[in-house]
Amino acid sequence: PAEAGTPALCDDWSFLRRVTLDTVGVIPTREEIEAFQNDKSPDKRARVIDRLLGDPRWADHWVGYWQDVLAENPGILKPELNNTGPFRWWLHDVFLDNVPLDRFATDLVMMEGSPAEGGTAGFAVATQNDSPMASKAHIVAKAFLGVEMQCARCHDAPFHPFEQRELFGLAAMLATKPIKVPKTSSIPQVERTRRPLVEVTLEPGATVDPAWPFAEFAPAELPDTGDAKFQIVRDVTNPRERLAALLTSPRNERFAQVLVNRLWKRWIGWGIVEPVDDWTSGKPSHPELLAWLGRELIAHDYDFKHVARLVLNSHVYQQSRWAGFQPAGQAGSLSHRRATAEQIVDSMFLAAGKEFRCEELTMDPEGRQKATNCPNLGVPKRAWEFTSLSNERDRPALSLPVAQHVVDLLVAYGWRDSRQNPLTVRDETTTPLQPLLLANGVVGQRITRLSDDGAITELCLEDRPLPDLIREVYLRVLSRPPSDSESQATVALLSQGYDDRKVDAPRKRPRDPKQTPVSWSNHLSPEATTLKLEQERLAREGDPPTDRLNTDWRERMEDVLWSLVNSPEFVFVP
Repeated sequence: PAEAGTPALCDDWSFLRRVTLDTVGVIPTREEIEAFQNDKSPDKRARVIDRLLGDPRWADHWVGYWQDVLAENPGILKPELNNTGPFRWWLHDVFLDNVPLDRFATDLVMMEGSPAEGGTAGFAVATQNDSPMASKAHIVAKAFLGVEMQCARCHDAPFHPFEQRELFGLAAMLATKPIKVPKTSSIPQVERTRRPLVEVTLEPGATVDPAWPFAEFAPAELPDTGDAKFQIVRDVTNPRERLAALLTSPRNERFAQVLVNRLWKRWIGWGIVEPVDDWTSGKPSHPELLAWLGRELIAHDYDFKHVARLVLNSHVYQQSRWAGFQPAGQAGSLSHRRATAEQIVDSMFLAAGKEFRCEELTMDPEGRQKATNCPNLGVPKRAWEFTSLSNERDRPALSLPVAQHVVDLLVAYGWRDSRQNPLTVRDETTTPLQPLLLANGVVGQRITRLSDDGAITELCLEDRPLPDLIREVYLRVLSRPPSDSESQATVALLSQGYDDRKVDAPRKRPRDPKQTPVSWSNHLSPEATTLKLEQERLAREGDPPTDRLNTDWRERMEDVLWSLVNSPEFVFVP
């Protein structure tokens, strides 16, 4: 129970939905709800937090976040710009195995392995870029140090305390050698014209040596262990190893504080420092809290789940959003957050008990092309596994209709199908397209359609009183039982014909997208376009409705599902 003077805690229904969305990225299952509500122990919330932190779906939820932060940007057709390939699966393994965050950053900086097989070498790829390592230096500094150096790419930053030399010194550490400043990464100084408002202190073509530019965070000299057997790095002459060691050193408290601030921002809604990825002007609202969380991370060997457990068990996290309004933007108050695009889409399919059943994410299903020309990202099981499906000339024969409808809904809610630049906070502007797609789009139609591959169809076929069925549906979609008024209204809608709702009819086989003969090797054939247009027509039709339920009663039940999925309660975190 909350102590006197602390905000009131949320009820158990809201808590379970909130903590499940925030840890594993989807709403709780019916079985999880029942287990939690039946647990009468006083520490039931702590117990469910421990269970969720051990759930492998934890990895699925965090991949989408770091895809944005690290500008993960795979392509599926002749990728030529910043393509990171299957690097996303390395990210997934990091959180699946609970890799310590200092090791996470170290492996990322080392950029080893195969870019075609999911190693961190994929992070190094930035083709068609005049200085790829400068681009990666910007991402690393922003992600792990809360430092914005984007302007320093072409000139000394006018609103940040960084010169161009500092960014390129960091880039040289990643390149493991001195690098030259390209002419295209500079603002030309033209004689007898107005002087630019920005300063350019590096001449185009100047050579910059590897150098650690953040002495205020940690000294550039590595500590001497006094024993050659226990050196901080394997090779003191390797600038990349030195960078990894300086970045993740316990002496560099900025690294740990930036990471715990990211977690706080994601779950509380406000960062202790804002913006979370640019601390130049931001100051901690609660400096003691920030320092304590950072040191907890360091003291527990950079175990992300240790800090997560502290935050999730706190009264700040568990408080009711309606316990009283606090000043907006305060790290001690809980903001009202809309679910992420991935949470919305994954939860829709979980509530309906359906799979994506979309095409393989490749334009070469025959496997004839080189992986560098037509990568294969597999068949998605979670929303983060999707990517941009555009092709060079938007040829209809190379479309993936079922997958495209999922991507369209994700994009509408702020997901990025292409990530040229790092980003921490997505554009969360509410647009008319969001409710329109949710209410009238193909994905929404598939979720609310009672088809023979859906779990709610099976619920409707079970022998149970109508109020019990309504309760089950509410629990499955909104993670709570209906109120008395909601139950009465729904019973009134569905009672007519309920006893005669079942029809003796065979189960329909769900429509699966097949591997058609269309691929990169034959997509220019007119027949290929015809085949894809037919696939698009079938995709727009959605899932075929079951014949095992009376049509009139089924459509009224589908209206109930539609109203629940389209309610604000479904798309906001409680």
